[in-house]
Amino acid sequence: MPNRFQTSHGTPVSSITDYSEDNSPRKLILGFAAIIFVGTALLRLPFATESSQSLGWSEALFTATSATTVTGLVVVGTAETLSVFGELVVLALIQVGGLGFIIFSVVLLRLIGRHLALGERRILRQVLGVKTSYGVVNLALSVLVVTLGIELLGAVILFFSWWDDMGPAKAAYYALFHSISAFCNAGFDLFGGMEDPLLLASRRSFVVTIVLAALITIGTMGITAIFDVINLPRRRHFTLHTKLILPILLAMTVVGTAILLTEEAMTANVLSSMTVGERWLTAFFTVVSSRTAGITFLPIQELGAAGQLVLMLFMFIGGAPASMGGGIGLTTIAVLLATLRNNVRGFPDVRVFHRTIPTETVFKAAAILLVSSILVVTITILILLFDGGEMVPVLFEVISAFSNTGYSMGITPDLSQVSRLLIVFTMFWGRLGPLTLVVAIAQRTRRTQVVYPEEHIIIG
Repeated sequence: MPNRFQTSHGTPVSSITDYSEDNSPRKLILGFAAIIFVGTALLRLPFATESSQSLGWSEALFTATSATTVTGLVVVGTAETLSVFGELVVLALIQVGGLGFIIFSVVLLRLIGRHLALGERRILRQVLGVKTSYGVVNLALSVLVVTLGIELLGAVILFFSWWDDMGPAKAAYYALFHSISAFCNAGFDLFGGMEDPLLLASRRSFVVTIVLAALITIGTMGITAIFDVINLPRRRHFTLHTKLILPILLAMTVVGTAILLTEEAMTANVLSSMTVGERWLTAFFTVVSSRTAGITFLPIQELGAAGQLVLMLFMFIGGAPASMGGGIGLTTIAVLLATLRNNVRGFPDVRVFHRTIPTETVFKAAAILLVSSILVVTITILILLFDGGEMVPVLFEVISAFSNTGYSMGITPDLSQVSRLLIVFTMFWGRLGPLTLVVAIAQRTRRTQVVYPEEHIIIG
């Protein structure tokens, strides 16, 4: 009999914790893999690159994976190497990878008049992070409409901000590309390096910086929180999910910006050459973008050690579940912090905002943290064994790949083929989520009536 529980409104819904008869994680993995392989083939076409350049299979696979997993790590310059067709392929992969291919499948099926089968609804439910299949198709269509609306609004504002610098046609193209990339937290851009006049002008522009930061933040919040905010005037309250996410987002932004500015004041770094206003804007945007977006306004390798450590921590935490972001998830860290707080205070359960978090959720959060940490450490060790180099840049790159951020200390293009494949695997794992991959690998859930006696061990 399926496990059931009550929602906050008292409506019984089915739990999705038992994957023994649900192969939706495998279908998600195969679907994303298929998109990556199609993208790789398209990027290998002669007209996908500038006339004097071409992508090998390794470079095309890396770029397609980075775009589909909305990461942004690159082994070749996007603007310098790819043609307009190649850039549009990357943009399409970002959009499909960010929203999830299943949402586009829903739209296609609805257009041809076909209804979704039960198995397809299960996949869609997992992609959207909801507990029940009721109304999930309409929710997917609403997500698509809201996403396209937000991206279009961002593109319009960026278009008028860049019009004077490049003319209407190029400004429209750049605005659309960067709006989609920012909202999907992809990290791809068309700037020609750190000295690109457009990048320097954008870094100094309050409007451009705030618009990109807003797009990144909304994309990081996730579907549940976005609709909570939209429906706040009518419902007049947030769900517990949103109540946990918003304070952490605010705290990370404030604390991270303060640390970068404090480090710059104590030890001169790349921020020191900027004006005060530009320094504050760039520090703020760098911290916001570290939450799995990765659009870069400054060379990360020229930040101080404290700033790099903060960015690594924020990248590892990532965004909210069912969002455009990666990482272990804002709710994962929120549950673990709440568990610590309640344990210190002596409560027998985990309480937050007058609600009790199920023990099963605590176990999942701990499992995600442990599995993710093991993955990051293992991949870092393997790359150091194959390529050598310093630990901090390699660890930074691996965390960026795992969290689908795209921030780089500049070592990715110089990695060996084996290390590039390790980064590809890490980006793929990070996008689908460690828990999804774990349950996909598991053949079945073992059920047993055997209960062993408890025995205490020493902890700490």
